[in-house]
Amino acid sequence: MIILRHELRSGIGATLIWSIALSIFGMVALAMYPLVADYSNMINYLVERMGLMGQLFNLQDMNFYDFMTYYGLEYGNFMGLGGGMYAAVTGMVMVAREEGRHTAEFLYSQPVGRASVLIQKFLALVLMVTLLNVFCALISLAGINFMNQTFDLDAFIWFHLSQLMMNLQVAVLCFGISCFKKRDNVVPGLGIVLAFYFLNLFINVNRQTEVLEYLTPYFYTDISRITKNGGPLWRSIGLGFVSSGALLLAGFGYYLRKDMAI
Repeated sequence: MIILRHELRSGIGATLIWSIALSIFGMVALAMYPLVADYSNMINYLVERMGLMGQLFNLQDMNFYDFMTYYGLEYGNFMGLGGGMYAAVTGMVMVAREEGRHTAEFLYSQPVGRASVLIQKFLALVLMVTLLNVFCALISLAGINFMNQTFDLDAFIWFHLSQLMMNLQVAVLCFGISCFKKRDNVVPGLGIVLAFYFLNLFINVNRQTEVLEYLTPYFYTDISRITKNGGPLWRSIGLGFVSSGALLLAGFGYYLRKDMAI
């Protein structure tokens, strides 16, 4: 497991920076909740009259006096984009950088097979994405307890579990793409995250397109859908991982056979 330890050591710094940065945004959002709660009637009134803008973020059925509604919306937006971008960037460079930075010649001169390299890199990716999500969730939980805020613990767990699944789905997808690439370019990964995010906004506006829910992991991280469903949307999560997993397996197969640029 030398490669696994190496990937964790080289990536832990960036993971902690992303985790701390996202947690700071989380603390700012928590600090603002008392003010939002005080003006919740006015905010709910304004949301009802926002029309298209309210539909974009699925606000029409939300009550901003409820803590988890506020938390899921505010935290979900920046954590969804920030966590997704972290997962995409990390996944896109994990494999392709060996060729792009011309370290493949040294790596594969060692007594290690390509399959072992891929498996260890993938495990490192999963561990780092999980660490980021657990770190942010624990910091948020500590902040909520510090505020003596009452909240639905089950909804909190479901929400963060859905966020973790979304980040992992993006990471799996981008890791599979990385296996096909010869250069560690993060732009495609960021483009995928933004496409997923805006596709979910499109679904929110046009409910007749909910059939597209399986094309974007942001659909199942929406707090209103999670609370309405009484838990994570496992069907959407499962089908999302099936498509990402298929690309991952295709990437594995291609990487094991391709001529390496060294």
